[in-house]
Amino acid sequence: MTLRPPRKKIRGVRYLILTILALMLGRGAADALRPDWRVDFGSVFDNREGDDHVYDDKTYFFLSLGAEGGLSFTPRDRIAAGAMWIQPLENGVRDSRVVPVAYYRHEDPRWKFSMGLVPRTQLRRQLPGFLWSDSLAYFQRIIRGALVTYDHRCGFAEAYIDWRAHQSETRREAFNILAYGEWRPRAGRLLLGGHALMNHYAKTRNAPEDQSIVDNFLINPYIGADFSRLTGLDSLSVRGGMLMTLERYRGAGPGWRTPAGAWLEAAARWRWIEVRNSLYAGGRLLPLYDTFGASLYQGEAYYKTSFYDRADLLLHIYSNKFMNLRGELNFNLSPSNFMFYQRLMVEISLSGGKR
Repeated sequence: MTLRPPRKKIRGVRYLILTILALMLGRGAADALRPDWRVDFGSVFDNREGDDHVYDDKTYFFLSLGAEGGLSFTPRDRIAAGAMWIQPLENGVRDSRVVPVAYYRHEDPRWKFSMGLVPRTQLRRQLPGFLWSDSLAYFQRIIRGALVTYDHRCGFAEAYIDWRAHQSETRREAFNILAYGEWRPRAGRLLLGGHALMNHYAKTRNAPEDQSIVDNFLINPYIGADFSRLTGLDSLSVRGGMLMTLERYRGAGPGWRTPAGAWLEAAARWRWIEVRNSLYAGGRLLPLYDTFGASLYQGEAYYKTSFYDRADLLLHIYSNKFMNLRGELNFNLSPSNFMFYQRLMVEISLSGGKR
């Protein structure tokens, strides 16, 4: 006769083992997941005065507040979500916007990759005016797609796809793919780089027969030099090259347009004073701007003209690892048009937790 332990005792031992395993797994998961957070605050005062042939006189005055929480589940992989509130400084919240943020992020010493609703603060470098306008920088804070970056001691390369609009009965499908980078042979003073853009502007759903697709490409190869080590300045660099658009408005003739011109940029900084100048002369880079405006192009409208010079004086009034307060005077000159910006901006970023 075989003696068996009571069934209730067997169940109790089983439950105890399962409970211990659950606690062990739960503790392991808690150790593997490392939470973090980030809060960003900013405020901009931008007063624009002058001729209104390109832009109307206007004042931007607003604040932005972003909050983001994340979980790292490996030393190199992280998911995060949050939102950014953009509020004009006025009575009430009538014109406020809330922009969601949610993405996966992978980082290692060379490669970085993000996918989802990705903050544009992850970009390796601020984009030039022929690709990204000041007003978009204020209000378009995310990349709706994917971003990849490669870093090297001699330079970097970066690319992203941004799905700007999904097709509907009233809205055209729109997306753009941008790639750019810069290389310093042997980490020296010589700079080799460029930008390449594919911008696709499709039809609405059930589009009328007279509506056509726009194919828009832009290329910008350049060469430059960094003279910072040869001077007493904190930084001094010069870049110059070609800017060229290849554009076709399908079904609306006259085939491909290829406006092109010369581009030159110089920048210098000494302590808290920084100056920049960007010059373009040649064909009208944005030939359909008066037809489609910012729904097609994301660069400054000044590039729809044959000449554009922008000079910036930046005063870095106060900065530390948490904040930057700066003032700017921006002078924009194009044919029959001059516009003067006066800007004051503050940016504060706080973060914590395990990364």
